[in-house]
Amino acid sequence: MEKAQVIFQQVPFETDGAWRSPIAIHHDDVQVWGITLDVTDSELPRAASVLSHDERGRAERLISEGHRRQSIAAHAKLRLILSRYCGAPPGQLAIRRTSDGKPFLSDYPSIRFNLTHSHGRALIAVARDREVGADLEQVRREVDVVRLAKRFLSERDLAFIEDGDPAQRHERFLKTWVAREAVFKADGRGITFPLHRDYLELTGDETKGSLVLGDTASDQRKRPVRFLSLGPGWIGAVAAEGTDWTVTLCNGSESQINRGT
Repeated sequence: MEKAQVIFQQVPFETDGAWRSPIAIHHDDVQVWGITLDVTDSELPRAASVLSHDERGRAERLISEGHRRQSIAAHAKLRLILSRYCGAPPGQLAIRRTSDGKPFLSDYPSIRFNLTHSHGRALIAVARDREVGADLEQVRREVDVVRLAKRFLSERDLAFIEDGDPAQRHERFLKTWVAREAVFKADGRGITFPLHRDYLELTGDETKGSLVLGDTASDQRKRPVRFLSLGPGWIGAVAAEGTDWTVTLCNGSESQINRGT
């Protein structure tokens, strides 16, 4: 079966009504939303109006106007989507941060989430009672990925990147990267150096695998990762606690299910 693809969609900034119809999410389900971060001048005030004081402050500290707009859009759309799970208005959601900086919903602790965005696109992963992380990256052909892999990654990852079609080296490098980002975000710590202690272990079709943590057999742990089909030029992945979960790709009121193991 062909792998379902994430559809990057516009999320309107209407703040009334939608939250009154909560989305059901089960413990074995990780729901992933792909969104675009385009925001017009007329939409920007409405987007900013649902943000907390801290969220607006972090956006205002960004030097680039484009980055400020995308930060506001990303966090406003995150709130709009989370409001559909909590059954509460987006501006009333209390989003706090742990001591490691991982955001959480203080009034709805069973709803776990992660936001990642890059170059005008974002992924939002939502789960119930299990930590979750996601990452997406745009393929940049000008980057010397072999040099980066030799400097930072494990020998196993370097071999994976150099094997096969040279035209796919950037995609393979980014698979090793987004897998680490997704797992580390689920853990609440973000990318953690050094990276050579861990390596990516893939299934035959490379749609899923595990990030193997630890450089000795005695302390190795495997963390499952699901890779997302994002269309040409993009690589993305999602990770979550445990192994008994599948991924649902959300598209407005409709969903496509990409089953994991």
